Amino acid sequence: MLANARLNAPIDVYLKINSGMNRLGFTPDRVQTVWRQLRELKNVGQLTLMAHFADAEHPEGIAEPLARIEQAAEGLDSPRSLANSAATLWHPESHFDWVRPGIVLYGASPSGQWRDVATSGIKPVMTLNSEIIGIQNLKAGDTVGYGSLYKASGEQRIGVVACGYADGYPRQAPTGTPVMVDGVRTQLVGRVSMDMLTVDLTPCPQAGIGSSVELWGDNIKIDDVAAPSGTVGYELMCALAPRVPVAIL
Repeated sequence: MLANARLNAPIDVYLKINSGMNRLGFTPDRVQTVWRQLRELKNVGQLTLMAHFADAEHPEGIAEPLARIEQAAEGLDSPRSLANSAATLWHPESHFDWVRPGIVLYGASPSGQWRDVATSGIKPVMTLNSEIIGIQNLKAGDTVGYGSLYKASGEQRIGVVACGYADGYPRQAPTGTPVMVDGVRTQLVGRVSMDMLTVDLTPCPQAGIGSSVELWGDNIKIDDVAAPSGTVGYELMCALAPRVPVAIL
């Protein structure tokens, strides 16, 4: 297709090396041949070698893949773009000419743990907000939500929040997942429903109908919601439902 295309000007090409992730790219033993074939085409402008790392969040996670890349690229005069978010943060030896930060642009950790990026200076850019739409006053032994997973040990105020798994909040989020109500950190209790979830109002006795709720954002890090839910911030950001109003600030 590149050889036969009728173009006004050559196009730049990124030649991807399969560094061991086995998702996309040419195996190292084919890279030199493909590079030469591309270099001979008049329709190809600048050639950049690229690759991706499967385990860059680990200290030794890029050593073997980088060795494969070096072997494949030996003698090739070409810029390189290798580093994803994790490699950009933790493996400067992989930076070369271009880096490709992804999840860190949204202020979440590529490792799935906020503590790993807490001192990096990145800041969350997505906030999921809602509000309290109902209050329940429990006594000892009362339960909350489907499956009666949460049981009150004494008198307790519970806030009902207008957000659920139909909005993209993880259904598997357990009791104890952090939530912020009126600027006070508290926790989810019971099972997340389709359109609602419930939170403990014990730390914020002033809260009532209409109180603001941050489910993730500046104060409640998305990684701290994703990790106890058995997932990563990537999935929660991608799972935000179309019905959720979005404001770009």
